[in-house]
Amino acid sequence: MANPHEQEVPDYTSIEYTDAHAMFTADGKSDAEATLILTNVWLFNNAHTCQLWDRQQEALEEARLTESTCLTELKEQEKATREEEEELARHEEHKKYKNKYVPILKTPLSDAPIFTLCCYANAKTCSGDYCPLFYYTNKGHGNNFSLPDLDNGSSHSV
Repeated sequence: MANPHEQEVPDYTSIEYTDAHAMFTADGKSDAEATLILTNVWLFNNAHTCQLWDRQQEALEEARLTESTCLTELKEQEKATREEEEELARHEEHKKYKNKYVPILKTPLSDAPIFTLCCYANAKTCSGDYCPLFYYTNKGHGNNFSLPDLDNGSSHSV
C-alpha cells in the first residue's frame, strides 16, 4: 500500500472521470460543482485512509521497537550467561591449577643459605638406616665437605 499522504488529488475534469461527472450533472449541477463534490469526496476518503495509514505505521514502529528491545535483552542475557560460564571456567581452572595462579610476593630474596640434605643423608633416611645428626643441622651440613663412600670406606670430595 502506498503512502496516502503522498497522493495528489486527481484531475476530475479529465476524460477518465466523465462517468462520475455525468452522475452529478444529471441532478442539475454544473461541471465546476461536480468537480468540487468529487474532489471533496476524494479528500474525505484520503483523510480517512491517512488516519488508517498513520495507525498502521505507529503499530509497525511499536512492533519494531518491541522487537529491538527484546533482541537487546536477549543479547544482554546471552552476554551475561557467557560471562558467567567464562568466570566459572576460570574459577575451575584456578582450582585445578592452584600453583599456576599463586601470587608471587614482592619480597626480597633471603641472603641465608637454603638448607638441603645431601644425597647420602637423604638415601639413608629413606632406607631407614642410621644417619648421623650433623647432616641435619646447618653447622654440621656446612662443615661436611667429604662423604664416606659406602662401598670401600674411602671418602670423596664434594
